[in-house]
Amino acid sequence: MSKIFTLPHRPIYDGAEPHDFSGDYALGLRTNETTQRYIYGTRHITWDGRVFKYSNAVVACYSYHGAAATEAAALSWTVNAVTTYAGDRSCTVPVGSRTVDDLAGAYLMIYDASATDATWLYGIIGNEASVNTTTIVYLEGPIPVALTTSDYFEVFENPYRELSEADNSYAAWMGVPAHSAAAGYKFWLQTWGPAYISPGNATIDDPTTSERTVFWGDNAGPLIMLMCST
Repeated sequence: MSKIFTLPHRPIYDGAEPHDFSGDYALGLRTNETTQRYIYGTRHITWDGRVFKYSNAVVACYSYHGAAATEAAALSWTVNAVTTYAGDRSCTVPVGSRTVDDLAGAYLMIYDASATDATWLYGIIGNEASVNTTTIVYLEGPIPVALTTSDYFEVFENPYRELSEADNSYAAWMGVPAHSAAAGYKFWLQTWGPAYISPGNATIDDPTTSERTVFWGDNAGPLIMLMCST
């Protein structure tokens, strides 16, 4: 179990590069490997404001193509099963089959049934292995009120934990991989700033009047200003 993040997670700013253990070339943002080095979602920002997030491919993701978050929520609207006290920084959620800390970077939504529209969203910084159908999760801050079995939870997976290039109209597009990654590989995903997406269109690189709107698909140059996540 972990009551704090067990991998690096603080933003990496211009002047520093992500660690690269995949070879001899210090590829930084262009590396990919099977070993997880950072908490998924760790942010790197370059001198010109481009933003990259550390991610994991559950299905192959390709550079210059979009990558989507295709993983469903870990827990939909479900009643709380275990009383939690005000000030606690952990709680038991009705989620099973989780290994230690694989919810790190996920989110817990708490719905307080005793007050109208009282809700809180917490980042999860670690978890114990599941015991049967429940898991103890550790939160980024204390819970303000006691939670009873009348209250409800939702648990949303870390959005950078399982990315895919799958064509899914219900999934959120997260960004553009800086380097292609096979399933199970970790990589850096560009989420903000000038990017090149899906070269193949022969007209948008020399647009005519009112031809500057683009979307995830067959685009060519010029560079597109990503605005997925800062």
